Amino acid sequence: MSAVMMNASKLVMPAKGVAQRNNRTAAAKAPAMPKVHAARSVLAGQRLSARQPLRMTGDRRPVSVKAAVVEGEGGLQKVVLKSNEDVAEIYTFGGVCTSWTKNGKDVLYVRPDAKFDKSKPISGGIPHCWPQFGPGDMQVHGFARNLQWELTIATLDECVMTLVPTEESLKMWPHQFKVTQTISLKGGNLVATMNVENTDDKEFSFTGSYHTYFAVHDIADVKVGGLEGTKCLDRLTEKTSDVTEEVTIGGPVDSVYSAVSTTPLTLEVGLGRTISIGYSGWPDAVVWSPWTDMESCYREFVCVENAACDSVTVPPGMTWSASMSLHVTDQFVDPQLEAYCDANPEAAECLVYED
Repeated sequence: MSAVMMNASKLVMPAKGVAQRNNRTAAAKAPAMPKVHAARSVLAGQRLSARQPLRMTGDRRPVSVKAAVVEGEGGLQKVVLKSNEDVAEIYTFGGVCTSWTKNGKDVLYVRPDAKFDKSKPISGGIPHCWPQFGPGDMQVHGFARNLQWELTIATLDECVMTLVPTEESLKMWPHQFKVTQTISLKGGNLVATMNVENTDDKEFSFTGSYHTYFAVHDIADVKVGGLEGTKCLDRLTEKTSDVTEEVTIGGPVDSVYSAVSTTPLTLEVGLGRTISIGYSGWPDAVVWSPWTDMESCYREFVCVENAACDSVTVPPGMTWSASMSLHVTDQFVDPQLEAYCDANPEAAECLVYED
């Protein structure tokens, strides 16, 4: 794998628009959201107020409101971010965002076998694989998701966590570094940013990814767009191919897509939900489904990952930066109507007319 020298302190590419699926709806005009999709925010079994009180100073300027820092599962420290009806939950162990509730439904997925006792990484949400993606000289996917991160900033809609070398990390990777992870709710989106600063007196190289777990209605509904024109390496068969159409899941998948463009990926997860995955700094993408290797849950999630599969080299005093921006579009689809129309595509109520 070729090394990539980073000679700039930051790379920023704006996320672009969202491609949407043309779904059947019950009427020509957009219907009001039904109760099952009504926007709501739920935390620890309690409904949260949609409006948060804005504290003001004497001269009427807003005062910064801090995020809720609470005890999460297993007694672990958890940060709760809120923006309008959106709620995100982040654990400082592993620096992982485990939940982002949008329009009353979680965008992310945590596996039922996830542990919250520090015995292993939390399996789900947005874990980061760093400084190693996949198997290699150290533990699979590196150590960053196995360590306690320091919470350095926590406002109402943003938190910043920092990871520096520990005795344990230095045994696996003998380098000085400062990794900063920022999770924020901005303009209806969730934005995750990773900055890797080389504080050593020599260069170092790493690979990494956001190993994002997305909740799906059923794995058969999944379609990943935006990868057309890339090269695909099927890591299960070690074969390469050109991508000419959307990616669907019909069995176990572990594929790397190299040299992806700056156009956001699109992920259809069923029931009218489409997720746009914008990114900058990540040159590759990965799609993973364990299929029946995880019999109890494989139909409920898919991993679509932003990645750097080839080594990234950072000189002393320099910083590498990469980000991911998630945007959700929900168009309500009646599951019973969908099933009926799948069986009766020529029925009048199932025909779709272009304007």
